[in-house]
Amino acid sequence: MSELIDIYIGRQPIFNTQLEMHAYELLFRNCEHSNQAPMLAGDTATAQVMLNAFGDMSLKDIASDHKVFINFTEGLLLRENLPFFPSRQVVIEVLEDVKVSPALLRSLTELRSKGFTIALDDYVFNPSLEALESYADIIKVDILDVGPELLAKHAQRLKDKGVYLLAEKVETREQFEFCRKIGFDFFQGYFFAKPVIIKGQRLPTNKLTVLELLSSVYDPNTDMTKLSAIIAKDVSLSQKLLKFLAENISSKHPINSVHDGVMRFGLDRLQSWASMLALAGVDDKPIELFRMSLTRAKFCELVGECIGDHSKNLYFTVGLFSMLDAVMDVELTELLSRLKLDPIIVAALTDVKTSNLSKTLSAIKAMEHGQTKFSLPDKTSVADLSKYYLQAMQFSQSVYQT
Repeated sequence: MSELIDIYIGRQPIFNTQLEMHAYELLFRNCEHSNQAPMLAGDTATAQVMLNAFGDMSLKDIASDHKVFINFTEGLLLRENLPFFPSRQVVIEVLEDVKVSPALLRSLTELRSKGFTIALDDYVFNPSLEALESYADIIKVDILDVGPELLAKHAQRLKDKGVYLLAEKVETREQFEFCRKIGFDFFQGYFFAKPVIIKGQRLPTNKLTVLELLSSVYDPNTDMTKLSAIIAKDVSLSQKLLKFLAENISSKHPINSVHDGVMRFGLDRLQSWASMLALAGVDDKPIELFRMSLTRAKFCELVGECIGDHSKNLYFTVGLFSMLDAVMDVELTELLSRLKLDPIIVAALTDVKTSNLSKTLSAIKAMEHGQTKFSLPDKTSVADLSKYYLQAMQFSQSVYQT
């Protein structure tokens, strides 16, 4: 039995004008003794909050039927317009450091069309962000950074637009009464309650399985049976998926298998979910390792299609597993002995440089370091390999739009 891993979520309540509970903001935390969020990449923090809330913990236990506010970085907003999480309960908070762009506005429009509530976080009436006001349902104002005169001036203007106002960092009754008087609808801050840390546990996630799922779920030739088989062989992933479905997708018929769950989840949600799994860091690994692994895998696959001496899947596997030792923190030779791979793959991964497979792997390793002197696989030219490398990088970037 794998040892369970402790997980945490910070939860701070949001109240209405009658001091009735309206919603919770969910915050990233990594221990139960500190109520401060540690320094962590924004995408990773949000991904961990999402996976903890929707799969490992029970959102019902965390927030009952109340809405939950969750921070979203610019990177996530530009990629997550087909999200796996439910629109009825999630309020997407747009962080204050985003850059307004046509792509961002399109994403917000798409998310709102799917029923999501959009909130602007820590808003201080920055003119460069004013264009976002028309795309927001709620604007959260940091009242400690905005004086009373400016608050009163902008409150009515925004109310006239039909926007709800939420006062953040309310620390005294006087601040609460003032904000309520000038038209604020919701309130959050230490005057009401500090964040509470909720603790849960989860099974460890198999890094190799996440990598395999991520590469397969974006493959245009994949099928749901293959995706089901990948998830079914990992207890942690199976549990996350089935628990999410049980709590968030209503049906008269019980789920009778992992494959049944995968079919109900659908490919779009699987892509979003797999991306979140990878962004969460798969426990302890930087996202760049996974991006490089997918780049190598796609490059080898494209070369394999050109040469035709083995299946493109075999070439893909060589590239995918070429960084396995770094991902798994185990010597490559030891890993290969456990996996019982085709001897052709093992030979390519252990630097027997006579085959096209090993030449292909050596080529991309050289190109990663800007080197130009390497043996060309059969039927390929330098121009071919440069083209394949560019295509492979574009593929991995489309999967990891961080």
